[in-house]
Amino acid sequence: MAVLLAGVAAWAGAIPRSLSSDGMMGTIERPVQIGLLAIAVVGLLVSWRWVLWGGGLLIVAGAGLAALSLTLHSLPVSVLMLVVFVMPAAGLWLAAPCRRSNRHIVATVGGGALALMVGAGGIGITYHLMHGPTHPASEAAELPVDQVEWIWSGAVTPTSFRVTTRVDDPAAERATLVVLPDLDGDTPAGAAPPAPVAVAGPDAVPETGVLSWTVDGLDADAGYRYTVIVDDHADTARGQGTVRTFPDGPASFTVAVGACARTGSNGAVFDAIRDVDPLVFIHTGDFHYGNIDSDDVDMFRARYTDTLTTPAQSALYRSAPVAYVWDDHDYGANNADAAAPSRPAARAAYRENVPHYELPDDGAIYHAFTIGRVRFVLTDVRSERTAETLLGERQMEWFEHEMLTAADEHALVVWVNAVPWIGADGASADNWSGYPDERRQVAEVIEQVGVDTVVMLAGDAHMVAIDDGTNSGYGPTGVGFPVLHAAALDRGGSVKGGPYSHGVAPGGGQFGTMTIDDDGAGPITIELTGLDWTGTELMSYTFTVPAPDQTPP
Repeated sequence: MAVLLAGVAAWAGAIPRSLSSDGMMGTIERPVQIGLLAIAVVGLLVSWRWVLWGGGLLIVAGAGLAALSLTLHSLPVSVLMLVVFVMPAAGLWLAAPCRRSNRHIVATVGGGALALMVGAGGIGITYHLMHGPTHPASEAAELPVDQVEWIWSGAVTPTSFRVTTRVDDPAAERATLVVLPDLDGDTPAGAAPPAPVAVAGPDAVPETGVLSWTVDGLDADAGYRYTVIVDDHADTARGQGTVRTFPDGPASFTVAVGACARTGSNGAVFDAIRDVDPLVFIHTGDFHYGNIDSDDVDMFRARYTDTLTTPAQSALYRSAPVAYVWDDHDYGANNADAAAPSRPAARAAYRENVPHYELPDDGAIYHAFTIGRVRFVLTDVRSERTAETLLGERQMEWFEHEMLTAADEHALVVWVNAVPWIGADGASADNWSGYPDERRQVAEVIEQVGVDTVVMLAGDAHMVAIDDGTNSGYGPTGVGFPVLHAAALDRGGSVKGGPYSHGVAPGGGQFGTMTIDDDGAGPITIELTGLDWTGTELMSYTFTVPAPDQTPP
């Protein structure tokens, strides 16, 4: 009966998942549960003839289910899962029609212990190999929780930025944000401390405790320090961070880019990104591996908290603003599209928890921003995706207008695209290879923009890869543009798409940078670089584009 009830619950997904579990385990929850239950059924059948072997299989199944439950559910559920399988096994052994000698008792106890270790250990080892850390943990200190659980910034312009934070619910109505100039050194002796340049109330006070502030009227290309204040108490632990406004006009700067980190990763790669001191960190998806397959906003809120409260990621997001678009695992289940049941919750949770730029759509999360003379265009290739299109009609119209307008007003256009672009037609249904007609349409737009002024930043594939334009041209002329893939932050390696002119480096603990050298006079130099968690360069490519008022050579 226990096997039957557990099987029905596993098949229907009725066993609840814990909001604090690693979501990647949820992806394989049902098949693993069903596989272990199949072992239990075999054990029951075998026990008709070989009681000890049947009982052993029941214990293996029960131990495996208990180990799985520890990853997904609360401790009582795990203990219950173990008991309902071990008790029948113990009953079978006790009822075995054999003489219970000391040797038999020792063998029974030993066999039971071995079965427990095989079941629990097998699940644990498999999970660690498939979904565990890919490189050493960060050395960032875990800060105590005062009033703030997590905080990060984004939507930066030359005169403004946005801060989003989660505070204890009772403190939400009493929270304000104070912004000060971020001075390079201490205040000189005898000098007055800098006055706040902004003291703002939150945009809204929801019941969730997630608050957002939009701070404007700031100086361009200037550093600022922000702090959450509750009842005249400054939260100087997790409640403060720094941000630099964008330059207004030609400028040199570095952005970091990365994707694909297991839920709650605390890898040293985030320290390496912080060491680069990027003006902004562009996240191209799989911010977590929640694989949420239901319209449950609370599940998404929990995954944001899992991610933003790890010491390494907390330290990064308190020191660098973010621009973020999702991929499948942080939007829904694996290979999720517009039909995903998680779609409404994902869109609502993004707007609530992410310090995002203005979104042109009331649903999808595509958007754009400018740094100096560089326009960044970020597309949503998940929540509008169907069997016929990745972008959808409305986003495609926006993309075409944005790209063509950006080409007239900027020296360089950076397309932030979450999934692989390069690959033979039909090679994969989950990236641009599976949409050759739409890819050709987009390539025609890029050719109108000018392939010599476009660069792509991409994720999804768990690799660093660079193409200099040799293989990325799918328009009428076949001329391509540079592409940088930067992943995986903390997931096992994989290779997707290709070929890539500079090769591939699959693996975890990796990210990329794009450095712009623009003095406002001559051509603009762009360097694309792939790095690992030690700061070691994996590959790089440098090229130039003419300034807007220059004629290409």
